[in-house]
Amino acid sequence: MPNKRVEAGRRQKGGVVRSAKTTSTPNRAFYVIIVAIAVIGITALTYVSTRPNAATSVSPYDSTLPKVQSQGYVMGSPSARLEVVEFGDFECPGCARFSVLTEPDIRKHFVDSGKIRWRFIDFPLDIHKNTWSASRAAACADEQGKFWPFHDALYNSQDEWNGEATNDPDKFMKQLGRQLGLNGAQFDGCVDSKKYQAKIQAHYAIAMARKVQQTPTFYVGGKQIAGAVTYDEFAKDLRDALAGR
Repeated sequence: MPNKRVEAGRRQKGGVVRSAKTTSTPNRAFYVIIVAIAVIGITALTYVSTRPNAATSVSPYDSTLPKVQSQGYVMGSPSARLEVVEFGDFECPGCARFSVLTEPDIRKHFVDSGKIRWRFIDFPLDIHKNTWSASRAAACADEQGKFWPFHDALYNSQDEWNGEATNDPDKFMKQLGRQLGLNGAQFDGCVDSKKYQAKIQAHYAIAMARKVQQTPTFYVGGKQIAGAVTYDEFAKDLRDALAGR
């Protein structure tokens, strides 16, 4: 959804000790040119080393697949007065914080009581190496009626399967499926075949159409909330929406 930030800084200092009687104007010009060349070279090297590598930032989006219709995953009463829509990335650290720290209380006080219905639409960002694998596996878990337990387990174990932790996320997904009691052969076949790739792409398309800029992003009534928030903040927004404010 953890991400790494690259911070670069450069500090240059130097000087030429010279005497007014012995230093000539041509020499000063020569040193200025040398310094300028060095600055240009360092700048160019920094650009080359930090710009995205096309070979490693290619999206796994498969445009050859037929389009399917899917509106994500829902929990809560169909008759709830308010529906909250979350766009989340399973590898997004902020999404994990919200899922682990804030969402359990929201479910307890608003979803389980029938006040709101919660819709999750996964928006796998290309900057996250293993997030598409996680989304496909979650869809496979949904096939066996266990999307939400798998959703919760993914966020709780994010540091074990994210792009920094493993180069074989599908292996971890299969192990997680067994821990949750899924039919192993059915689940493994679903994961290996990328059965729900088109479904995840449908969710991705919804996020793009709604111009979602970051994860998590929530829609509460007519209000958009971007970024992870605390329970108190989110509960206030929910109460305001339920009151029609």
